[in-house]
Amino acid sequence: MTQSASRPPHAHHHPNPRKARTTGYDPVTTKDASGPSRSGDTAAAASVLAVVWCRSVGTSWTLELLQLRQGTPHTTLTDWISSGVRITQPQPPKALARQLLAERGLWLYRDSLAGPCTGTRRGVGYAADNADLIALAHLVAVEATKAGRHPVMLAAEWVAAGFSAEAAARWIRQGVHSPLPAQQH
Repeated sequence: MTQSASRPPHAHHHPNPRKARTTGYDPVTTKDASGPSRSGDTAAAASVLAVVWCRSVGTSWTLELLQLRQGTPHTTLTDWISSGVRITQPQPPKALARQLLAERGLWLYRDSLAGPCTGTRRGVGYAADNADLIALAHLVAVEATKAGRHPVMLAAEWVAAGFSAEAAARWIRQGVHSPLPAQQH
């Protein structure tokens, strides 16, 4: 039985969708979490973007939004946002990434290993337009990492199956790491 996808009580709700729409969470991920693009998970990666700061083009840092390709380490640039912060600065403030993404209706899950990290690119995290997906990734980050899954990809799979963040978190904490077995109960 599919559970309804309701907004978790701890997710911030803003009546004006153009204002900040990111969760207050900022977890530290471990090096065990290889990231959605490399995990081989079956979740629809189309709903999740890798986010990186880039200083290789122009005079200001840009926030690159990269589409993940399932099962490969490759990404495709889908959009970029100019920060207005000069590239002579070491890096834009952390809060600026959240603000710029919120203006596009995206929620952020911080992960410095996201996307291609090079001398000119620095990982910020993963973004999605679904608040439940990001909230669930935060709720089950420890369990997902222990199971060898990236929290965002695990969350994407459960949310795509129609589970709310709370319902999926209950199943995952009980050791069920795929929504298919949970739907059969």
